Amino acid sequence: MQDVYNLVQKDINKAIDLLASAKGITRTDKRYVSLEVAYGIRARINLALQKWQDAANDATAAIQNSDATPASIADVSKPYFSSADESEWMWGIKIAETDRVVTSGIVNWISHMGSLNYGYANFSYGYQVNKALYNSIPATDARKGWWLNANKTSTSLNTEQQKWMTDYSYPPYTQVKFAPYKNVVGTSINANDIPLMRIEEMYLIKAEAEAMSGGNGKATLESFVKQYRDPSYTCTATTPTGIQAEVYHQRRIELWGEGLSWYDIMRLNLPVDRRGAGYPDATSVFNIPSSSNILLWPIPETEINSNPALTGYTNPAAPAPTPVPDTN
Repeated sequence: MQDVYNLVQKDINKAIDLLASAKGITRTDKRYVSLEVAYGIRARINLALQKWQDAANDATAAIQNSDATPASIADVSKPYFSSADESEWMWGIKIAETDRVVTSGIVNWISHMGSLNYGYANFSYGYQVNKALYNSIPATDARKGWWLNANKTSTSLNTEQQKWMTDYSYPPYTQVKFAPYKNVVGTSINANDIPLMRIEEMYLIKAEAEAMSGGNGKATLESFVKQYRDPSYTCTATTPTGIQAEVYHQRRIELWGEGLSWYDIMRLNLPVDRRGAGYPDATSVFNIPSSSNILLWPIPETEINSNPALTGYTNPAAPAPTPVPDTN
């Protein structure tokens, strides 16, 4: 594992040096890695390695070198995050209407993830947020509207959007964070771009890393949330680890559905506790300890078969977790 990290760090350091020296060369669009994206990648690496000052420095460099700006409160007060042209995107997978994942009809990311477009989510009843997490979000936070409430409504939805959610019988806490393509409700043209990195993540990395390295991460966190999400927000934590826990809470809200949660769970050595989350199926309620092997991804069998140097090397197999009684 250390050898892997050594190689990763060597590669990203070289990438940053090369991108920094490429004066006058700009990427044609946000599908390509730029200097600020490379700083963002290295900030993620340093966060995982708990190299706090380096993570803070890289997140700051990503912000300073990027022309991206966080989505405003007005932006996030409605379904959003559908196009790399939005101001907050640093890096993403650009999707065109003619791409095969779109012309296939439903074999695409937003078909599974979106609630307001035509796709798999219409028939699987979409994705729901952890009920306990939802209840922890203040009413003054614009992000509360990213999900239906217990009455199956959201303040973020207009009349047409709410009718769509009601007609398809979406359950409470279903996400409406991600807008349909071109904001056309019920569209079957699922050509949404896929977010890989948003500038908001850099502010959250900066806040956590500053707190853990002796800086004023609390001020960074409060400034970000107050300006862009909840004007009434106050961070009540008073210790570095307390601020770190609050940043994790903010990351769970802000980056929900964007594929980063597992990395936080692993680097912070956290359990996966589904009690009180609102799972309708009792067999899906788990409290998985942080040390469980089920949280480790095994090396794929095809890779082991193809690479003789990997004989006998993979992460240990783990049995399925045992369901536990729910808390409410």
